[in-house]
Amino acid sequence: MKLGFILLILLSFKAWSKVDSDFSGNVEAQHRHSWNNKMAKDDLFQDWDEEDFFLMYGNLNGKFEFDNSRIESNLFARYAHSDLFKSRPAPLPPFAAPQIFTFPNKLVARDLFKLQHTHQDENSKEELILNKFFYETSLGNHRFMAGRMYINYGQGEIFNPINPFNQPTGLTSISQVAQGNDGFNFTYYASEGHTIDLYYLGDKSFDDYEGKIISTIWVHGEYQLGNELQIDYVLGQDQKRDKLGGQIRYNLTEAMIFAETLYQSDYVDDTPSNPLWDFMLGYDQQMTSKWHLRAEAGYQKTNRFTGLNNTLNERFLPTEYFIAFANQFEIHPLIKLGGTIVNDVKTGFTYFITRNTFDLGHNTELDIFGYIPLAKGDDIENPAQKLVTTDVGMALRTFF
Repeated sequence: MKLGFILLILLSFKAWSKVDSDFSGNVEAQHRHSWNNKMAKDDLFQDWDEEDFFLMYGNLNGKFEFDNSRIESNLFARYAHSDLFKSRPAPLPPFAAPQIFTFPNKLVARDLFKLQHTHQDENSKEELILNKFFYETSLGNHRFMAGRMYINYGQGEIFNPINPFNQPTGLTSISQVAQGNDGFNFTYYASEGHTIDLYYLGDKSFDDYEGKIISTIWVHGEYQLGNELQIDYVLGQDQKRDKLGGQIRYNLTEAMIFAETLYQSDYVDDTPSNPLWDFMLGYDQQMTSKWHLRAEAGYQKTNRFTGLNNTLNERFLPTEYFIAFANQFEIHPLIKLGGTIVNDVKTGFTYFITRNTFDLGHNTELDIFGYIPLAKGDDIENPAQKLVTTDVGMALRTFF
């Protein structure tokens, strides 16, 4: 049964005489030139030197509101072109670089309805994905949502462990993108400062679907203690693991301090696994009217049962103990310069990112970016770090 059929049933009880609608979206084109890491070429069968990568993607978002209800949808389209997509004879692995260039690769984190089209040939990949499509209604102190939804919470921009349903894109060249999740959400406003979300999600994409849907039962709560302090808590079973965690956030006059942690048990079935701990500490401040600083540091326990490519898919950068500083400078109302440095304090791997945005007017922006591994790190401790490439590129985007 498809998601559209479910929503049509729900909507059959609504009068469409007073519907407010709104449409918006964006289109972006990117070109990057990439240099391979020599260690990946020598040790991991990534036998290429330099490549050009072309990417075009966009979103079309629709919103319909009536009475106490609304429908939202988003259609995401992406086209990527590079010789690195070419197939390779077994047992050679596929080239890993396109996974970095198109992160997040998985646009539906919990996929039940399969509302997507993907096609890949020797030098390109096409994707058309309905990554948001839900019905929402509010009744007093309750809110109910059904369909494919974005799940947004947590303060982490580089690493956000308490939210496994929407990967952070603070280190990638792709913006204006979010992951959808299929299922139901019930929100209860327990008090003015306490909100509880209960999610029941389904997934057919965890490993190979063989007739059994992997379900998620998840609780997220926000408790506001005055104007300065907020506590979040999360618990449930997701992706065959029991998980428990939380976040604490404290607001200063012009800054914010926050911390997150998440514990994940072994798989609840007999599949080989190991428990995982994640922790991060963050600081965010508007230093001056022109300079914004964010610092995040944390620990991402390595899942030893995950392959190298899956490591990149799950978290973008293969770091374990990391510290990151992100700066943005407004040198002119139309020009913003950004620089982020990430260091894995255990292996020495160091990654520098610069993203510079120029406002061209008429809802159009130009980005010039660079992604540079300054230090390669200890390849014995974390071999996935060998896969990180050096890239420079340009992006042109427009909003409507």
